[in-house]
Amino acid sequence: MIAHIFNSTLVSGPETLVLPALSKLNTPITIIFLSETRRALEAQNPIEYAKSLGLQTLSIPVTSRYDRPSIAALSQSLRAPNLQVVHAHDVKASTYLLKASQKVASRNFKLFSTHHGVHARSGFRNHLYEFFYSKTILPYFDQALCVCSSDRQILLNRGLDPQKVQVHLNGVDRKYVSPHERSKITHQIRKNWNLESMKINHSSLIFGIVGRLSREKRHDRLLKTLARLIHLAPHLKWHLLCFGTGPLEADLKRLTQKLQLHDRVHWMGYRKEIGNEMAGFDLLFSLSDAEGLPINLLEAGWAGTPVIATAVDGNQDLIQSRKHGILVPRNQPTDAIAAETLQLLSQPTLRITMGFHFQERVTQAFSESVWIERLQELYQI
Repeated sequence: MIAHIFNSTLVSGPETLVLPALSKLNTPITIIFLSETRRALEAQNPIEYAKSLGLQTLSIPVTSRYDRPSIAALSQSLRAPNLQVVHAHDVKASTYLLKASQKVASRNFKLFSTHHGVHARSGFRNHLYEFFYSKTILPYFDQALCVCSSDRQILLNRGLDPQKVQVHLNGVDRKYVSPHERSKITHQIRKNWNLESMKINHSSLIFGIVGRLSREKRHDRLLKTLARLIHLAPHLKWHLLCFGTGPLEADLKRLTQKLQLHDRVHWMGYRKEIGNEMAGFDLLFSLSDAEGLPINLLEAGWAGTPVIATAVDGNQDLIQSRKHGILVPRNQPTDAIAAETLQLLSQPTLRITMGFHFQERVTQAFSESVWIERLQELYQI
């Protein structure tokens, strides 16, 4: 039997990647959620999501940052017979797992932890927790898994054993958009988005950005880039759709007004279906300061949508040549990013071909089946 542990109050990247894949393993699986009692209603969302996939779940209430009764309850669950692997995801779940496993005499199961992005978190406190996790928790695990190659190198530089740190690149399945059907599917998606009500002309290019409205995602960089694009090509017709919510929403809307982009930038909020609607975009942007390996870029690949992204972390594992997409340095001036964007937009055939090659790469190397195969291989180490 295999157990996976999440400290989760929302269904985000790790949950939407890991849980659907685990539901397809031919091995008994238990999903253990450390449920924060201060956010009890939100904590039900990932539990219900796991149950909808047919997964057996267990919820352990957590009342504080370090809840000893919760650790004791988790320790009891680790005494299940035939338990072979216990796999925690990220900082708190891994910390609780380590402490709980130390209470199990003569444990026979392996401890795994997936680090979902060394850089991909914001705030001094979160960075401090992450550093504590990598220095004092991960060394006691049998394997630490990283979602991109650069994260592995960071952990090795912090002193972890190279034999116990492996790369497990993200992989998901989404709706495959055939190049022959893309035009029809794009039209239907845009109809579902109700673009006509926003007075968006059907001849306009539609750009997209999908992600939490938080500092590290750098929506501000994209807005400034698009302001420069107007300067370079004032007659080019385009609109930007921003899907996601987060703490910077009000600030970003003010910046949109300041840059006089209010008639071109549209804040779409959270949309559950967006992962299968990437064909609605002519171009997807991801100009983050840090990432693990972004699910939204993989979703764009399934749709054959080309991307412009910063050359950080997992983006570099995913886009290894200009054949598959455009990577720009993290410190690239917005003028230069705007010029790169205009160059791509001025060559429609190249843009379409780039999306097709990106689709080939994602479906062949970053699918759910590839992710599962790699996980099973790692469990044998």
